[in-house]
Amino acid sequence: MKRSILATHLGLSEEELDEMDLDSEDLDEGKVEEESNTFFFTVPENTPQHILGKKGWSIGERVAVPISLFDVSGS
Repeated sequence: MKRSILATHLGLSEEELDEMDLDSEDLDEGKVEEESNTFFFTVPENTPQHILGKKGWSIGERVAVPISLFDVSGS
């Protein structure tokens, strides 16, 4: 999984991912309600306030990311 894909999907820069100390390895595979094949992460405690405000996230909130963003097998 490329950080640039994750950043683009989240509407953040790679620098903002660095500020959050968030990397694609922090995504856990799981199921979110009706959606299967979904990755998710928990917003880290050290996420800067300006990112929380920009995204409307709260510390500890779980954010879903579709696994299809990272599927390169069909390319």
